[in-house]
Amino acid sequence: MVRRRSTARKKRPKYAGRATRGGSPTRRHGVWVVLVLGALVVVNLYVFVWDKNTSVAAIRDRAERATPPITPGEPSAAARLPTAHAGSAAAPPVAPSPPAPIEGKVAKGDTLGRLLKRAGLGAGDTDEVIRALAGVIDFKAIKAGQVFHLARTPAGRVARFELELAKDHRVIAERKPGGVLVGSTAE
Repeated sequence: MVRRRSTARKKRPKYAGRATRGGSPTRRHGVWVVLVLGALVVVNLYVFVWDKNTSVAAIRDRAERATPPITPGEPSAAARLPTAHAGSAAAPPVAPSPPAPIEGKVAKGDTLGRLLKRAGLGAGDTDEVIRALAGVIDFKAIKAGQVFHLARTPAGRVARFELELAKDHRVIAERKPGGVLVGSTAE
């Protein structure tokens, strides 16, 4: 028996029938995108232009009322502050005392940076201590339970940082008279 061949049909896209009912899906969704963007524009116009409390003009007016303009020849804001009367005794300025030394132990999973930040140092001081100890210590040698001591200057900068790696081995970062923090080891 001989089998007849049928002619090959062209495959139609699934949305081909929709061509007469609103076009391709991308065109149909494009209308929704335009509507949503239009709604967002209207909301932003309301908040930043039309609303009396949050508009740019209202915020500018509030800022101008809060700080009066300084005219030439007028004393500055610092000069307008009340001063002590001549009859009252002014207290002599007190020199700031250095912050108390900090002692602690390395916690599990601590890095030198985490340890110093937990001790209350800022990013700049932490970086300075790490740079001073970079050539002196293998940072992987820091383990949980090791004891550290941190002393600060009256200005709050690091005066001395000491970490006991073993009973007979310590690393020290100390501020020299020139103001530079220098790392060293002590046996």
